[in-house]
Amino acid sequence: MPNYLSEIISPDHLLTHLPYALLVISMLMNDMSWLRAIAIVAGVIRIINRAFFEIDPVIVFWEIIFVAVNVMQLAILWYYAKRHRFTGDEQRFAEIMPSGIERRTVRKLLRLAQLRDVEAGASLTFEGEPVRDLIFIAEGVARIEKGGRIVGVCGPGDFVGEMSFVSGEPASATAVSARPMRFLAFEQSRLRAAMETDADLRRALDASFNSNLVGKLAKANATAP
Repeated sequence: MPNYLSEIISPDHLLTHLPYALLVISMLMNDMSWLRAIAIVAGVIRIINRAFFEIDPVIVFWEIIFVAVNVMQLAILWYYAKRHRFTGDEQRFAEIMPSGIERRTVRKLLRLAQLRDVEAGASLTFEGEPVRDLIFIAEGVARIEKGGRIVGVCGPGDFVGEMSFVSGEPASATAVSARPMRFLAFEQSRLRAAMETDADLRRALDASFNSNLVGKLAKANATAP
């Protein structure tokens, strides 16, 4: 057993241990680009080791294929990242998405939205009435009224109508723009249909709702007397 342990920790096997350590680290990455990049580095180290030190042509052959596939996948990720760049309003929406949500998933959601501008005093939802659109505020502020009394405000980065979207119930409050607003409007029926056929969309939207709810609760607590 001592000889076995000394063999494992021997500096002679550094080029064997290092790529496996890198692969373990890559499995901890949430960002797929980093995972691919680290896997490529690990593969290159194994190729060098098996081509010049612990000679094994078969492993070198398969490691070359492994590296080539990961290089191709990384190039595809970079292509999508470049293709799916966001405008200023879209970027604010992308920023609320938790890490691990791919840009192409965010882009799919954005394709379902319409960018709208309204003046101050425009009604976004009406208490007790069906809600047609899920709204994401890019600029401006909306006051939330219940029974004619202001119960809260929503600003950039907040959703309006998400509770109705989740429950399918009429609006629990009225939302009115307190100043000129720009927002992304997602037609509820269209968004629901897309989520039913795409689990990535559903996961991304659910995660963003949870994140936004935490932010709203924090703001409510901060402004509470």
